[in-house]
Amino acid sequence: MADLRYAVRQLLRSPGFSLVAIATLALCIGANTAIFSVINAILLKPYPWPESGRLVYANNSYPALGLVDAGSSIPDYVDRHEGVSSFADSALYSYRSLNTGGDGRAERLSALAATPSLFTTLESAAALGRTFNAGDARVDAPATVVLSDSFWRTRFGADPAVLGRVIRLDDRPVTVIGVMPAGFYFPNLETQVWIPYGFTPAQTADTQRGHESSKMIARLKPGASLAAAQRELDLIQARNAARLPQLAEFWRTSGFTGRVTGFLEENVDNIRGMLLLVQAGVAAALLIGCANVAGLLLARAVGRQKELAIRTALGATRGRLVRLLMIEGGVLFLVGGGGGLVVAAWSLAALKGLGLAHLPRGFDVRLDPTVFAFTFGCALATGLLFGGLPAWAASRSGPGAALKESGGRGSAGRRTQRLRSALVVTEIALAVMLLSTAGLLIKSFSRLQRVDPGFRPGGVVAGEVALPASRYDSPAKIAAFHDAVLARLAAVPGVAAAGSTSFLPFTDRYNSGNYTSPDIKLPPDAPEPHALIRNADPGYLRTLGLTLLQGRWIADADVASARPVVVVDRLLVDRYWKGEDAIGKRILHDHTLWTIVGVVGTVKSGSLDERGKESLYFPAAQSPQADFMFVLRTTGSPAGLIPALRAALAAVDPVQPLFNVSSMEEKMADAAEPRRAPVVLLSVFGGMAIVLAMLGVYGVLAYAVTQRTTEFGIRMALGSSPREIAGLVLRSGIWLVALGTAAGLAGFVLVSRLVASLLFNTAALDPVTLAGAPLLLALVALAATLLPALRATRIQPMVALRGD
Repeated sequence: MADLRYAVRQLLRSPGFSLVAIATLALCIGANTAIFSVINAILLKPYPWPESGRLVYANNSYPALGLVDAGSSIPDYVDRHEGVSSFADSALYSYRSLNTGGDGRAERLSALAATPSLFTTLESAAALGRTFNAGDARVDAPATVVLSDSFWRTRFGADPAVLGRVIRLDDRPVTVIGVMPAGFYFPNLETQVWIPYGFTPAQTADTQRGHESSKMIARLKPGASLAAAQRELDLIQARNAARLPQLAEFWRTSGFTGRVTGFLEENVDNIRGMLLLVQAGVAAALLIGCANVAGLLLARAVGRQKELAIRTALGATRGRLVRLLMIEGGVLFLVGGGGGLVVAAWSLAALKGLGLAHLPRGFDVRLDPTVFAFTFGCALATGLLFGGLPAWAASRSGPGAALKESGGRGSAGRRTQRLRSALVVTEIALAVMLLSTAGLLIKSFSRLQRVDPGFRPGGVVAGEVALPASRYDSPAKIAAFHDAVLARLAAVPGVAAAGSTSFLPFTDRYNSGNYTSPDIKLPPDAPEPHALIRNADPGYLRTLGLTLLQGRWIADADVASARPVVVVDRLLVDRYWKGEDAIGKRILHDHTLWTIVGVVGTVKSGSLDERGKESLYFPAAQSPQADFMFVLRTTGSPAGLIPALRAALAAVDPVQPLFNVSSMEEKMADAAEPRRAPVVLLSVFGGMAIVLAMLGVYGVLAYAVTQRTTEFGIRMALGSSPREIAGLVLRSGIWLVALGTAAGLAGFVLVSRLVASLLFNTAALDPVTLAGAPLLLALVALAATLLPALRATRIQPMVALRGD
């Protein structure tokens, strides 16, 4: 305790030094803490279900068609639920969109239809009432529902008497049988209610294989492995291929297989690399900051050499001196860690502005005990390493050598200078690696943003509707609702065009399927063609701003009684009829032969960096669906049309809610967040690295000038010019920068393969970026040498010699 009190007093005597060191550490440790809290919530923290590490997906995959995860059909689920001994339990679920408005409030609910085994698979019970049983899933059973805790509280005021209450979902009476505990969610936080998922005999028949609108989750038995479960899925598929020769050829050419993947791994696979890269970048900034603080501690220790020499002469051992200095450094690092928690709290608020909520489990990012432990460990580890180095270096010399060093000469002074120089070289190397990575990501993101999405997103707003089958039970009723809403929208001032579609680009909804054609000749062993399937009314393609390349748009005359027609995109034409006229060729899909009447440009569907998938656009009147999206184009602000869209919907059906309403530019920005956020963060950390590296270079050269004051005085007394003295200092700085830059480029080359996987249309060893980033850092670092060099030229020989 005596040493601790002494350390605090010493630091309070140098408030400037202490504040600079603590601020540097707080900034760097806080940034690390903030990013670690994101990684902890997304990659490390278990899900809110017992032993969630044993949960896996068991879905279908068609590698030859570009469908790595195609979901699961009902008969595939039945096979695996009953036939995979590695599974302790399994469930099938499908997303639903339900409307509730019986009390006059139109509201859309995010729902999940799930087999009763979902809750036993998750090993989760209801907090009130019960979850589903097998009887609830019978097709003829009374409709039941389980509520989420948040929906129960917001909609029913946490009334425990909700059990047994009948509510209306999609205009059907449904009985509430349970409420899940607070904190429970599946598969995401947006899910508000769960309804039973039951199957008819027809749905479990082999004819339903390939209808993969659901997903399968399973729990591995204790001791079972992913590999063992995968082998069992492969055996089931082999038996099915032998039993169903009519499907075996398609399965073979498409590479069809059941695929078992870890639940967590599957959810975070597309963002894991970016998150780890950002954590590596902020860790580099931390090391740079710690190296700077270590340099400050070294300079401080040099100033106390006389004190340390006296302590040694009075009997203090080397271990005693090291402990004394390390306690001072430890206090700095621990206080800096405490400040880092404050910085982390501020940083998390800023991160939310970068689209944190769009990441898997982004809602769960917070400062929790695990994050506090990380911050303490980070402060402790860096304190021991970067606080221990100065303490060890300062304690190496005996009393005589220490007294000499206090006068400005001695081998100990040279050792201290070499250690500080090594720390600065390390800072520069890490900064070069960080800046090079940030530069490549900026270039990659810039190129990505210039990719043509295939449509004109400016001025477009869209909103989704889901018509309940109980009230819209025929194509005629769906068409009447659609036409009435569009007629009202067309009369709204500022609406330049309007239309609707079943699936809109840059949303999390899509539909795809196989098709054939009597006009396509496939090579041997080639898989059947596969495309994105969209329904569109006559106004949609023009409203979204697609380019008509050949033929015509979908027209008002393309009604149910007319000849079935389809519009295809250029990617499909180039793949199968390149150089030919595609108009009049035929597509066989869903047992119907459709004639191609138009060709449009290819549209990016999920992200700007996707390879592309051919698309088929069927007339909505010839293939009606109850779920669709209204799309409007305006010459003004898209947000100004949202009230008009809601009003038109309410005028036609007051209890029909509109949801997922936003502009196309907003939808595209949301899709780009996983790439934008790392670019912004690494750019910020790169800026921090430049500043810290500049301070490091300045500090080591200023210290060197102080140490060489006598030498410079003698040189000037013997005739050296101020320019020559400045040259000595500048050359020292140039060597530091050159060594650090070379080491940083070599280090970046070693990790370039990891960075390459995260880039779009940009080489990881792009020469312009790899030259520009080090050059920028070198110029800034060399600028930091000017002040020490100028200071060296102003040394007066007589004053320097008299001081010695």
